[in-house]
Amino acid sequence: MTDDIDDFTAALQDLVLPASVPVLPGIDLAARFSVPAAPGEATGAWFDVVVLRQGRVALTMGQVPGSGLAVVASAAAVSAVLRAGLLSNEDIEAALRLADAYAGDSPDVRGTSTVVVILDPSGGRLCYGTAGHSAPLVAGADGPAHRLPRTGTGPLGTGAPILAAELELAPGALLVLDSTTEADGTATAMADVLDRSRVVGDVSATCERFTELAEVDVVRGPLAVVLAEARATDVADLDLEVPLGEGATLRARREIEAWLGSLGVVAMDRLSLSHATTELVANAVEHAYAHNGGEPTAVARVTGHQDDTGEVVVEVIDHGQWRIPSDDVTRGRGLAMASGLVDDLTVSRDADGTRARLRHRVSRSVPVDRVPLNSGWTSAEPLAVTHTALGSLRLSGVVGHDDLDEITYALLLASRGRTQPVDLDLTEVTDISTGGLRVLGELVRVPTSDNADRAPVVLHVRRGSTPQAALERAGIDHRAS
Repeated sequence: MTDDIDDFTAALQDLVLPASVPVLPGIDLAARFSVPAAPGEATGAWFDVVVLRQGRVALTMGQVPGSGLAVVASAAAVSAVLRAGLLSNEDIEAALRLADAYAGDSPDVRGTSTVVVILDPSGGRLCYGTAGHSAPLVAGADGPAHRLPRTGTGPLGTGAPILAAELELAPGALLVLDSTTEADGTATAMADVLDRSRVVGDVSATCERFTELAEVDVVRGPLAVVLAEARATDVADLDLEVPLGEGATLRARREIEAWLGSLGVVAMDRLSLSHATTELVANAVEHAYAHNGGEPTAVARVTGHQDDTGEVVVEVIDHGQWRIPSDDVTRGRGLAMASGLVDDLTVSRDADGTRARLRHRVSRSVPVDRVPLNSGWTSAEPLAVTHTALGSLRLSGVVGHDDLDEITYALLLASRGRTQPVDLDLTEVTDISTGGLRVLGELVRVPTSDNADRAPVVLHVRRGSTPQAALERAGIDHRAS
């Protein structure tokens, strides 16, 4: 039974994570994702790419605390809420407020960290907002990378303010979203890794090198990255006249492949579109003019353009008259193959000739690696809970999501059922996982009208320690000394 649940969890996570990112006319995108090798350790990390109007694109990344089936499902839900908010309003603060309201009403989602950005390549503008998550990294074409300041103080559902910031990106700037935290100097370390891995003008190569170096030098577990860079130049539409004689299909294939290459279309999409276009040109040669004895000056016009959503539209237009389709089932295979290679094929005929139109949304695949979790994170320093006095608890080791029951039970004893204030000593805690932050955040939440008499819990940490940095990042109230 456990194996079945683990397999289902792994399959669900594969569905939550995008299999590809769109190839767009104004922005080059690349992404890479690593997940725990053991299916039962699947985390609540996600990312998404949302294509908006007028060439703008939104990127989201986040982490639901914990691991396992319910957490993966929660990550899919938060990602969907953010996508709906962005598509409805195309506004970061509105989308984050919607997700914040959802998290506030959903205990399994509360404490989720996220970052949302909207890129406008035509104006070079960047708008972004963070909720308990690291802000994006930015690298100029010829300058060092740096991490932008966070806009929000705490994760979703915690009552932290929702804020966004806007800035202008320099030409050639690269934007990176990553799933690391800002504790222990990670922000600086990831910026250094980006400087060493940057290949200006090639986001795919940069993405591969960046993740490889980060997983060796910085990251101690699964990693997600999304890179975006505005295109330096626009690619002209395709407009080609092909004489329908010997070599027509070869010329059409060469021209369409060269044009698709300039758009950044990957090999499989280039193959699909070029083969489908070649079949349509071959049909024009065989059907449009041949049955009329041929026309030595006959030509087909091949046009192509890419719209703001990334969809490539190719048309093959001739001025001949196609034969009436026969009942021979062995005929018509060219059109059948062309239709199977692309998302959509339509053919319209009138007195002026025939127009065949191909539509195909092009994308770049997202590599997903399965990596083992660093055992030091979960077992080298197991959590220890010590009762030091009435109303006082001390934690040591690593605080994780799985420690919720143990901490809650100890807290109930120390506070006499939450009727006495409790001081929770974290000075001997070495690290706090994302799930652990959610646990602590729940403990110190401001009482509502339903539990106004609940006694407070005060967290105490060492100033400048890794736990303090984590609590600051998550916007969780604490005292440092």
